[in-house]
Amino acid sequence: MKIAVLLTCFNRKNKTLACLKSLFSIIPNCHVYLVDDKSTDGTSEAIKQNFPQVKIIKGDGNLFWSRGMYTAWKEAIKGCYDFYLWLNDDVELYPFFLQELMVCMSYGKNKCIVSGLIEDFEKTKILYGGSDKNKKLVQPNKYPQEITFMNGNVVLVPAYVVSKIGIIDPVFHHDLGDVDYGLTAIENHIKVYSTREPIAFGYSNHFCRVRKWNTTLIQRFKKLYSPLGSPPSINFYFRRKHFGLIKAIEFIAYLYVINLLPDFFVEKIFGNTYKDK
Repeated sequence: MKIAVLLTCFNRKNKTLACLKSLFSIIPNCHVYLVDDKSTDGTSEAIKQNFPQVKIIKGDGNLFWSRGMYTAWKEAIKGCYDFYLWLNDDVELYPFFLQELMVCMSYGKNKCIVSGLIEDFEKTKILYGGSDKNKKLVQPNKYPQEITFMNGNVVLVPAYVVSKIGIIDPVFHHDLGDVDYGLTAIENHIKVYSTREPIAFGYSNHFCRVRKWNTTLIQRFKKLYSPLGSPPSINFYFRRKHFGLIKAIEFIAYLYVINLLPDFFVEKIFGNTYKDK
C-alpha cells in the first residue's frame, strides 16, 4: 500500500515538526509532499535537517491552505499511489490513526473518503472531522458516520476517488476547498465517512471569516475579501456549484448586509454568532 501524504505550511515550524514526527513514527516509509508557502521562520531548513525524506515544494506566499494542498497534490499524482492522506500540520497523530482510517475505509470498499475526528489536547471535545446534513459536528460512534460537510484536517482519499473527481479545485484559496471536495464526492455518489473515534489531537481555529469586529467599514471589507476572510466571488462560486444560483445570490447579498451594518446592530440581531469562538 503506497501512501502520499499532503501538507501545506506557513510559519508554524514547531507545530510542523511535531506533526511530521508523529507521522514518521507511525508510517516511516510514507512519501510526504509538503508545500512551504514562503515561511520566514526556518521551517524548510528545519524539515531538511530533521526529515530529509520530505519533498518540499516552495510556494510564493500566496497559496494558503486550499491552493497549497492543490499544489502538493498536483505533484503527488505524478506518482502511482493507492491513497492520498491530507494532513494539517497543527495536529499530532495517535499511533492507531492509520488502522482506524483503513477500517473505516473498508465500509466503503476503498471507494469512499474518510475524515478523521480530531479532538483537543485535553481530550474533552471534538474539534474537527465534519458535520452532518444539519451542520451538526459528528461525534464518536460505534460505526463510521456519513459526513456532508467535511473538514480537511486528516483525510484519507483512495486513488479510485481521484480517478472519479480529480483533486482539490484550485479556485478555492484558503477556505472551503475541503468542504467543496466532500460535497463534490457526494454529488458523484461517493460517500464521505468519519472515523469512529478521534485519531489525532490539534488546535481549535474557530474564528469568524465573514465579519471583522471593532474596525472601520473599509477594514472590515478588506478582511472580507482577503484569503483568510470569506471572499464573495469564491463564496458565490461554491454556493452556485452546490446549491444553485438563487442560493448563491441570497448568500452574497446577506454577506454584504452583515458587513455594512454597524457592530451594535449585528450584535443585537445575531448575538455572538459572528464573533470568534
